[in-house]
Amino acid sequence: MLTFETSAIQGVAGIIEKLKSLPFEKVAHKVSTLDAQPSNESGGILVMVTGALLVDEEQRAMNYTQVFQLLPDGSGSYFVFNDAFRLIY
Repeated sequence: MLTFETSAIQGVAGIIEKLKSLPFEKVAHKVSTLDAQPSNESGGILVMVTGALLVDEEQRAMNYTQVFQLLPDGSGSYFVFNDAFRLIY
């Protein structure tokens, strides 16, 4: 599940559609803080990120916060199980 601002989107197809519908072409991230901790007994990881992003040719960065949970997929990799993203105005 992805929560982008106030919209909750479920499933791979819905999340891809949401990301493609965003009104910009290029995004540059500048991470300010990153915190991670174990989230469950099966090896999940909870991650919190704060930072700024620049979209397209915009000169003024927008601050954001993002929290996501990574879960092991059984083959040594991880997948994003939950993701919450919020621009800070």
